Amino acid sequence: MCPMISHFAESTTGSSVVEFRRMADALEAKGITIVDFGIGEPDFEAPPIVSEALIAAIESGKGKYVDPSGLPELQKAIAEFEKTQHGLIVDPGQVVVTTGSVGALSLASRALFDPGDEVLLLEPCYGPYRNLTRLTGAVPVGVAMPREKGRFIVDPDRLAAAITAKTKAVIVNTPWNPTGRVLTRPELHAIADIAERHDLWILSDEVYSELVYGDNYHVSIGGLSKDIAARTVILNSVSKTFAMTGWRLGYCLVPTSLAPVLSRINHLTTRCATSFVQHAAITAYTDGRPHLETMRGVYAERRKTITAGLERIEGMRCPLPEGTFYAFVDFPENWGESREIAQYLLAEGGIVVTPGSAYGKVSQSNLRFSFATSTDVIEEGLTRLAQLLPLSNRT
Repeated sequence: MCPMISHFAESTTGSSVVEFRRMADALEAKGITIVDFGIGEPDFEAPPIVSEALIAAIESGKGKYVDPSGLPELQKAIAEFEKTQHGLIVDPGQVVVTTGSVGALSLASRALFDPGDEVLLLEPCYGPYRNLTRLTGAVPVGVAMPREKGRFIVDPDRLAAAITAKTKAVIVNTPWNPTGRVLTRPELHAIADIAERHDLWILSDEVYSELVYGDNYHVSIGGLSKDIAARTVILNSVSKTFAMTGWRLGYCLVPTSLAPVLSRINHLTTRCATSFVQHAAITAYTDGRPHLETMRGVYAERRKTITAGLERIEGMRCPLPEGTFYAFVDFPENWGESREIAQYLLAEGGIVVTPGSAYGKVSQSNLRFSFATSTDVIEEGLTRLAQLLPLSNRT
């Protein structure tokens, strides 16, 4: 019998997205055609010029260790990208390059949280926030946000009411997975005011910052003021921005004093993000914007298609997504719990969706649909859904 594993590891849970994808794989092995609205991964390939840069980096022998903070040229390119795209003024030395945005979140959590600290999460929220918090021995505290006209919004009073003497930080996500919301400047100011008043760290996950549609625009909470920037860690990556999910490269933008701490932990955990990927990422940040604009335009049209189709199903409400590539649908409570609905859709229709319960109790009557897939797949999925829903006869 093996010795016991750590309590921190035992406290973590699995991913619903991975779980449902594995169930779908088992059905595909039996010959069933699957329509996948589950995984949050672009169906585009990385920009060709970035792939070419990667091959060139490998062929020229750029596969050695690099500084755990990242290649200086990449740090500079990221700092310039953030300035151009979002108006953030950061020194390249404030950029710490990581293995994806999950690596960035893990790094920041290890640097900032102690066992027993409490970390506030605006629910519905991305599941790994809870697990990465638990791995440090800190305690994730979900704070259920309310709906307004079918959309989840930030309620600063609810957030403030959840604060205790143990609260250390709040994790913010905009654009907001799974809701498709883009947080407004007033919402971000309200969160920032609470963080200042209670001396909290802010971890701002901005991986969908480039996927914003219509009249909406992304505001980084770290750009609100110098005082807020001094308590904010911004997390981002190439995954969604440039369709480079498997390349595993992200970064933290941090106050100057925190950068060497994250660099030190980075060195102890991963040594450095893959060096030849870093070389290729320089090209992504300097020359990849046209590819990004193309993707964003396609997503903007797909969101209209999927929203219109879901709205046609009796009982479903689906606000037009403001950002991300997710439509977050709510359905009548008498249909059942979201996990049951997701299992039903997969078993009866070969449709993969993510149950809202994966993001918190507040979204148990929601389903997340990813539209990071082709229009043909979206339309096929909508046709299948129309044959299975509504479930008005459920009690």
